[in-house]
Amino acid sequence: MNQVTFVGRLCRDLTLKEVGAKDVVLNNVLAIQRPYKDHKGERLTDFIPFVAWNGPAKTLAHYATKGQRIAISGSMQSRKYTNDQGEQVYVIECHVRDLTLLDSPQTTKKSASSHQALDDKPSVADMQVDPDLVAEVVADLTQAVN
Repeated sequence: MNQVTFVGRLCRDLTLKEVGAKDVVLNNVLAIQRPYKDHKGERLTDFIPFVAWNGPAKTLAHYATKGQRIAISGSMQSRKYTNDQGEQVYVIECHVRDLTLLDSPQTTKKSASSHQALDDKPSVADMQVDPDLVAEVVADLTQAVN
């Protein structure tokens, strides 16, 4: 059985892309904070790439914003493609079947600003996702699966 559910915050601005005549797709990354601290007393965060098609993609594009907390359910799928340098790139991502918006965009802004004031650390809404790091993690996961 291949069924997953994740709860986290959207890492990037949401952009809906048209594919063909009838379909739309939205790609993003979910930041999920681990429930425990490392040996330095800091919480680690996992970054899970996901793709949503049609209905879920439209819902996210219209009602969600970067930094907003959402829940997604779907399946993990792998694929590969050849990049501009002619190299094979392997991707593992969650294909969203269902989603729930867990807070409103206004709540997200208030929560992010109060979190910043409390501990003077950047909120997830302000984090930059390093695509090379995500690609490296995905490659490691792909090797572990194969």
